[in-house]
Amino acid sequence: MSANSLGNGVHSTRSINVRANLLSEWTTDQVRFRAESFRYSAVIAGLVLVMATGVPLLESNRSALAPSIKAENQQLGELKTNLDQANNAKKEREPAMAAAEIATETSGYFDRLMGEIYVVLNSANAGLVFSSAKAEVQAAEISIDCKADAENFEVAEFFAQGAGQGPNKLSTLTSIRPGGLFKSGINFDYLKKVPIK
Repeated sequence: MSANSLGNGVHSTRSINVRANLLSEWTTDQVRFRAESFRYSAVIAGLVLVMATGVPLLESNRSALAPSIKAENQQLGELKTNLDQANNAKKEREPAMAAAEIATETSGYFDRLMGEIYVVLNSANAGLVFSSAKAEVQAAEISIDCKADAENFEVAEFFAQGAGQGPNKLSTLTSIRPGGLFKSGINFDYLKKVPIK
């Protein structure tokens, strides 16, 4: 801006060409748009090319694997059928197996009971007569209770020592009384308790 002699500023005229600026900006935008369009088109074309080559390749692999997959599925079905049959057979045998196990266990308990009874009865010697003998099993324990007459205390004590052989919880003469079958003899009770297991 320049000043005249009065001090007033005089404006210089400049021209602005708006059309040229707009055209330049439009041209720049068009170049950018074409570059981005080309880039996106190239990416899409690449994807189409990959799909065009990949899909047939995958389809041919699937076709090649289809028979083996079918055979494996059939084999898997057969295995499932065999497993179901085995489980059903096991379920059918479980009661019989449980009964056999109980029978074996009971037989073992019976053998143990009879063995303990034989030990007690075989401990009787000359000079001893049983008046009663009772054996029972309760709460996993064998209990043998005897009443007998003996010539003297030594015979009864010898019997108790013999009858108490083996592992037991209790083996004792529970009561001793004078009298019985023998003259000047004794009458006694004997108790033995043995755990089954």
